[in-house]
Amino acid sequence: MDKNVSEEVQKKINQLRNWVDSQPHLPKDIDNRLILRFLHSCYYDVEKTKQTIELFFKVRDSAPELVNHRDPLSPAMQKAMKIAKVAHYEISGKRNIWFWQLNDPGLEQYDYIQDARMFFMTCDAWILSNEDLAEEDIVVMDAKDISLKFISKFNISVARKLAKYQEDAMPIRLKQIHIINAPPFIDKLFSMMKPFLKQEVTNMIHFHVPKSETLYKYLNKEDLPSDYGGSRPSMEELNKRVVDIVMDKRKIFLDENFWKTEKKGKKIKEISTTFRSLDID
Repeated sequence: MDKNVSEEVQKKINQLRNWVDSQPHLPKDIDNRLILRFLHSCYYDVEKTKQTIELFFKVRDSAPELVNHRDPLSPAMQKAMKIAKVAHYEISGKRNIWFWQLNDPGLEQYDYIQDARMFFMTCDAWILSNEDLAEEDIVVMDAKDISLKFISKFNISVARKLAKYQEDAMPIRLKQIHIINAPPFIDKLFSMMKPFLKQEVTNMIHFHVPKSETLYKYLNKEDLPSDYGGSRPSMEELNKRVVDIVMDKRKIFLDENFWKTEKKGKKIKEISTTFRSLDID
């Protein structure tokens, strides 16, 4: 990928490469392609990129329940991938769509922590396999099967880590979040998440009630999956593409040390303490 970047950007990649290599706690499996993705997500600000890389690994270190035990062939993960479909695809204007669709009426099978674990896994698979650098990343979540029972499934600790990771650590340019088929009680569910979210992120969130067309103010209908009246493949097909990539990367997900900081002795405590201070901030 380096051959496709400008000389100025390459200099910044080299600068960050030297910095990463000089940090004894950072993992050794950070390649230049990942460095470029972080740099791009931070609009080529080197110091901001360093902070984002540090936070990326600190959040993951603080969340072993989300980045361990991620064998996509395990019964728990197979179950999660059957009830929640995800899709990642590019649309016009160099924008990415991140689509999440739950298919579990009554939330009888839904497991919030397992869903979050699947989120980390599918996002990692995307980062590992995708080389396009999008100008915008747009999240669309279908809440058609969400009920008040979701409150009993909710985990505050995991939600806090997930929010921190999505807001400040993922190497993407998050610009819009759309909740479609939003139920009347969505404000009650949103109130559980709002304390963890920055105002900048809450301003990105838009709710769309069932059968409304308000989503089309932000996205062309044609850019949606065929299930939603668009011209893209169905969620079933788009999800299969994601699952295929995950399976291709299965060996990586079986490695419990993948994208983990080097922790020796009291270093574990130091990293945990640092993350707590970042979380409070």
